[in-house]
Order: sequence, then C-alpha cells, then structure tokens
Amino acid sequence: MSDSPDVLVVGAGLSGLVAAERLQAAGRSVVVWEARDRVGGRAWSPAVGPEALRLDLGAAWHWEEHDRVRALADRLGLARLRQHEPGTALYEPSRSAPIERFEWPETPPPSWRVDGGTQALCEALADRLPDDAVALGHRATRIEATSPGVRVTAETPDGARTLSARAGVVALPPRLAAHTLTVVPALPDALTEAQRGVPTWMAASGKAAATFASPFWRERGLDGRIVSHAGPVAHWHDGRAPDGRAALVGFLHARGLQTLSDEGRGALEAAVRTQLAHCFGAEAPAPTAVALSDWRTDPATTPPSVAPRTPPHPASPPSLLTTPRWNGSLLWAGAETARDHPGFLDGAIEAGERAAAQAAGAEASDP
Repeated sequence: MSDSPDVLVVGAGLSGLVAAERLQAAGRSVVVWEARDRVGGRAWSPAVGPEALRLDLGAAWHWEEHDRVRALADRLGLARLRQHEPGTALYEPSRSAPIERFEWPETPPPSWRVDGGTQALCEALADRLPDDAVALGHRATRIEATSPGVRVTAETPDGARTLSARAGVVALPPRLAAHTLTVVPALPDALTEAQRGVPTWMAASGKAAATFASPFWRERGLDGRIVSHAGPVAHWHDGRAPDGRAALVGFLHARGLQTLSDEGRGALEAAVRTQLAHCFGAEAPAPTAVALSDWRTDPATTPPSVAPRTPPHPASPPSLLTTPRWNGSLLWAGAETARDHPGFLDGAIEAGERAAAQAAGAEASDP
C-alpha cells in the first residue's frame, strides 16, 4: 500500500470502488479505506444456508434504464438474472385471515439481479486493484486540507492511522459523512446542511432471506411474491439461482423491524418462519435457513443516535454535493450524490465515475 497515493477513497461500496478502479486504470495510485470487514457497502450478498446461496440483504435490483449496471456487469463478466415474475402472487391480510391468491393487474417493468448478488460487482472491482489497495477495518474520522492535497485519519484495529494523498474521494452517504467526519477547515454551513438533509437509501429498512431445498412455490404455479399487511415481511420475492438453489427475499414490515428491536434476531427469525408457514401452508417445506439485515443499526450506514428517515429514492442532489472543494482535492461520491438515478446501483456507478473524472482534473472546482 502506497504511503502517499495520488487518491485516497473513503468507502469501499460500489461508488467508491468504481472511482478507485477508474483512477487506477488512468494511471493514478489509489488506496481505499473501508470501515467494515468487507467490501460492498450497502451491496451485501452473504452466503445463506447449507446451500451457500448468495442473497442480497441490501441493494438488489436494477431496471431497463440502468445502462451503467448492465455495462459494468458485462465488463466484469458477471451474469444478470431477470427477476422471476410469472405466476400467481399471495396476499396475507392478517394473521387470522385466509391467504388470498391474486394475479398482478399488469406485468411489472422488467428488473434484474446480479448472479452471485450485487456484492459480486464490488468484489470484482476490488480484485482489479493492487492486492494491498483496499484496507478494511479503517473507519475514517478526520480529513484535513494540506498544501499538496489532503490528510485523512482513520480508526483501525491497531489504533489511529493517518495517510496523505493528493486528493480524497469521500464515497460515503452524505448524512453519514456529515455526522462522522471531522473536516478541517470546516465546510460551509450550506454544504453541511445539504449533506445532513439527504436521506440515506435503505438506512431505515431491513431485509429477510429464507432458503429452501427446492422452489416448491413454482411447482404450485406461484411466483414467490407475497404481499403482507401482517408481517414481519411486507414483500417477499423469488430469489432462486440459475442452478436451482431456492430462496425468497423480502423487505421487513415496520412490525418486523419493531420485533427485531424489541425481542432480537431469534424472535424475528421465528416470526419469519411462522409467516411463511401461514402463507404457504403448514405442509409446505420449512426454510433451511433464515438470514436478516438491519440497516438502521449499521454504523457504517446510519450514524449512531441519528434517526434514519424513510424516503423514496433520493432526488437529484444539489450541486453542492457534487462540486469538488479545496481546489479539487476533496471530492464526493456515493449513490445519493448521483445526478442520474440517485440512490440506485446505477447512481452509485455514475457518482463514482464522476468523482474519478473530477480527481483526474476533468472538471473545475470551488475553493
């Protein structure tokens, strides 16, 4: 790892890794600091169950208009899977009411997943960097302007670490950056307020995944989609892999999140199993495993003691969140700063590409 790289990227999510890979390809030396013990950020696809099926417990889908995701997956040699839609959906109105079957009134817009999960995009990008370019367990706490660029300090398992670079790319959700990074000299109040005002996509949500020995619902003419007002999962979707390994993945209902907060993961896992038995019938195969995520309590997504907000996908950001500072040595990335499709995977790629171009001097900056 270089002691004084051209660019230091804070955050090894999709946006930060896109920026790093672009800069590396352009001949810049790059170091990436990541607070977690893995790359991917909100693109998290752990191997679940005895089948070790990688399922998206964070960002999952992209759509027809998301050309950047398609192009990146193709370039990295990763297959895309069209979301399974045909068949009959289930509706769970309450815990006591019978389960209803219904057909969707119209075919939803086609959506895709990445084979192996969206985290595979990040892992493939990291693999294209030098072996020591990505440092995990490095939580950036301070970034200072220096005459040649920036100096960044991080907390690591071995204590504080400081590194200087010609430029720094902050590839964190803006709210997280505003609440956890000390910036010297201080940023203008308008910029800090703009950062704090941008909701972090997924910060108020959680997901559940359940693996099965076979996709039995397809054999029953069901598409794996469940809409529930009873919870703990509000929307289930088919997560079957091309090789036949079967799973359902869904977003937690508000009551599911409350169960997780009040009673813990064991209670929520039991509630998930009860819900699936209610929806499919007690005779249906039981899950081989259940996995959960809670982005509200992930300190690398949601600042501790800062209440997450539940927005639609963020709106296009103000120019304050995309304009370099300190004569081009402080730059911003992250899905919420994207000009196109903010909050989506495609937006994360666009923001990373923009930051890389800015770091390479392609755009002017404000002092």
